[in-house]
Amino acid sequence: MLWRGALLAGLTWLAACAHVQPPAANAASASAPEAAAADPAAVEGARERLFDDLTKGLSSYRLVPGDAVEVLYLGSNQPQSTEYLLGVGDRLRIEFHYTDEAARTLVVRPDGMITLPLKGDMMAAGRTPMQLTRDIEMLYADVFRTPKVSVIVEQFTSRLDDLRVSLSNLQRGRSQRVLLGPDGMGYLPYLPGMRLTGMTVDGAREAINSEYRKRYGNLEVSVLLDTVTGNRVFVFGEVSRPGAVALNGPVTVLQALASAGGHLPTGSLGNVKILYWEDNERQPRVRTIDLARVMEHGAAGEDLVLPGNSTVYVPPTSLTTAGRFVDQLLRQIFLFNGTSVSFQRTLQ
Repeated sequence: MLWRGALLAGLTWLAACAHVQPPAANAASASAPEAAAADPAAVEGARERLFDDLTKGLSSYRLVPGDAVEVLYLGSNQPQSTEYLLGVGDRLRIEFHYTDEAARTLVVRPDGMITLPLKGDMMAAGRTPMQLTRDIEMLYADVFRTPKVSVIVEQFTSRLDDLRVSLSNLQRGRSQRVLLGPDGMGYLPYLPGMRLTGMTVDGAREAINSEYRKRYGNLEVSVLLDTVTGNRVFVFGEVSRPGAVALNGPVTVLQALASAGGHLPTGSLGNVKILYWEDNERQPRVRTIDLARVMEHGAAGEDLVLPGNSTVYVPPTSLTTAGRFVDQLLRQIFLFNGTSVSFQRTLQ
């Protein structure tokens, strides 16, 4: 008799839940007056923000590990802003004025040194021609009364030329595909590893240009987003195909739900939960969206363009929750009493 009382109580609760909790569409209809009472300016502003987020494409997308960018190297005819520093392999002509000392042509050795008459070796690499001129004049002050020296760079070796030779051997010509590793680092020719994760494509371009400008002067790069693997959201709960949904562009919650096969009849569209992160925030945000209102009344401003790595949860309706509770209760009761129920049908 105990199990019959429990069964009766469970069925009574189930009937009460079915009576109190209407379907999602009815809940949306009940909230329609609230939508009408909402501030029209706020509703229009929300709709405009949603439209802007959908049409701005991936310009605000921030790179994550696994993404790939294509770096295109562009030459520039603009003179470099910094003075030229002598390097290994440069050919220099050293002229001593107002003396009988003949001009000499010297090549900067691999150790950065050049050899001068009477004075031996001195460091030339890493100095500008004007700095080397002053150093030589000071060095010969004990030999000539007022030494006047000119340093002429007859042939120079450019690190930019070395970079161009390296790029000419790449399969993509003057561009290179850079894959961001699990540590968020990207590796480019003649540069140390750079952390590009968290940057937009424009931000990555500026960072790379800044590093190359320090080393090569008149060199510019253009950065294109080649492959997006980290731009995805996760949809689970009462949906047809729970799991990760890859995003090739801005996607709203309703669109992500459609990509997951739509909601099941047991799902509540009026209480969809979204967990997401805003830019430069460490704590996630949780937002509840009434997608039933979005669909029934066209309240597009209540939808949300999902940031990457967001999580969407479609909860069950109250009726579904109550039904599952009663089902579990009955299973426990029958199991406790050692009772089993089976159905058999014989085909004639």
